[in-house]
Amino acid sequence: MRSNCFHRIPHILGALLCSLLLAGPRPALAQQPGAQIQVSINPQQRFQMIDGFGVNFNGTYFRDAQKPMIDLLIDDLGATIFRLDPYGLLNWEVVNDDKDPNVMNWEYYNDRYSIPTFEASWAAARYLNSRGVRPFLTLSGTAPDWMLDDKAPPPQHRVCHQGALSKPAHLNPAMYGEFAEEIVSMLLYARTKARIDFEYFSPLNETDCYPAEGPRVDPEEISKVLDAIAQRMKKEGLGDVKLVVADQAMVTNNYIGPILHDDDLMKQVAVFSFHTYGEDSVGSQVERIRQSKYPETRVWLSEYGDLNDLDKSQENEWENFSLAATQRALRALNQGAMAALYWDAYDNYHEHYPRLTFYGLMQNVDHIYSPKKRYYAAKQLYHFVRPASQRIAAESNSPNLIVSAFRNGARNELILVGVKKGPPDHVRVGLPGGQPLPATWDLYETTRHLDCVKVDTLAIANGGAEFDLPYEGIFTLVGTIKK
Repeated sequence: MRSNCFHRIPHILGALLCSLLLAGPRPALAQQPGAQIQVSINPQQRFQMIDGFGVNFNGTYFRDAQKPMIDLLIDDLGATIFRLDPYGLLNWEVVNDDKDPNVMNWEYYNDRYSIPTFEASWAAARYLNSRGVRPFLTLSGTAPDWMLDDKAPPPQHRVCHQGALSKPAHLNPAMYGEFAEEIVSMLLYARTKARIDFEYFSPLNETDCYPAEGPRVDPEEISKVLDAIAQRMKKEGLGDVKLVVADQAMVTNNYIGPILHDDDLMKQVAVFSFHTYGEDSVGSQVERIRQSKYPETRVWLSEYGDLNDLDKSQENEWENFSLAATQRALRALNQGAMAALYWDAYDNYHEHYPRLTFYGLMQNVDHIYSPKKRYYAAKQLYHFVRPASQRIAAESNSPNLIVSAFRNGARNELILVGVKKGPPDHVRVGLPGGQPLPATWDLYETTRHLDCVKVDTLAIANGGAEFDLPYEGIFTLVGTIKK
């Protein structure tokens, strides 16, 4: 399928009129005559480089029918990072392989990693490799029962689960060596036998959202278990694999403090990763990193989106999975994130819930995949802001409009992405004088009735450009600076 993002509407005026007429119900709020939102951009004030944007990908159901979907995510959406979970749980070592954490029983592990679930994921990873993508491997779900205990005191940090649990969920510190053996054996198989080319690895997911998302590991324990994993990776010749940690559910929990104080561990940590589905974002964690001995460590928003996937109404699709989710991505970028990954790539069954889930950018109907509205919302950012772009200063004078701006040096482009929820409809974008500027902006919109459509080319005059937007919408402005 080809996207219509670059489709030129023959009659631009007609498209704009259609958008205004069909923009959906608006609250009866009177606008002041001549009211406008003022956006200012300063390309000279520069911040973090962008590593890319992407999706979370459940590899366990990969089949040939998914190849066109992956192609669309790469070629049209602009996804460059695939966070691939090869099993959906951490408990594949149902019984101990040999009771010696220092010796991998490959008769046991070869059998486990060649079952259909893993084989599907290896095929998915190899297909991504064939498309020039090195998947970011991750693990989720609870650990084997024999590695867990119920000895930990009540948590002193925020957790998803409240109340008593029906079974142990805490990763027993005495089992850190066994746990490291289990997951490093998987990595070793992926590289040497499944022939997967990968660079990044996240060994633990949402240990503050146990028991479903991961085993319980508290902040004061996190560096110890990661140390066991990193040391085993080095022992097995995987010291070049970069760790992504701690993939926490509660973005404000201080998992990264103990990691930052572990100098040996930090030699293998490349990225601090966080998840958000609410108002909290990465700002406090970015500041903690900047004040540490490792201020250049990268920050990724490895999960964002929305959580009420069982509400399939158009209103929920638009307000929450499109508008609110995109606001979460922009907010994280404005606070220093260098990547953002939507949860989830496509609708599928997740073992660690366990149920059929509908978080995907792509709808899955009998393994026929098609984009949802949220896909086009994400595309307003992913497609235009390419890896190695740099965020530049941009601000809006209205709480109803959040914006992020970027400069792509390779393409000599300035890009502005915004999410608008409320009046006024008139927007003016101002640029400082005394430096090369684009002559025009190309304007793309996703609204209730438009799917990443180019609707206009705006002339820049007197250091700015003006245009009207629907009451709610996502827009992207792209301008090429003439050399």
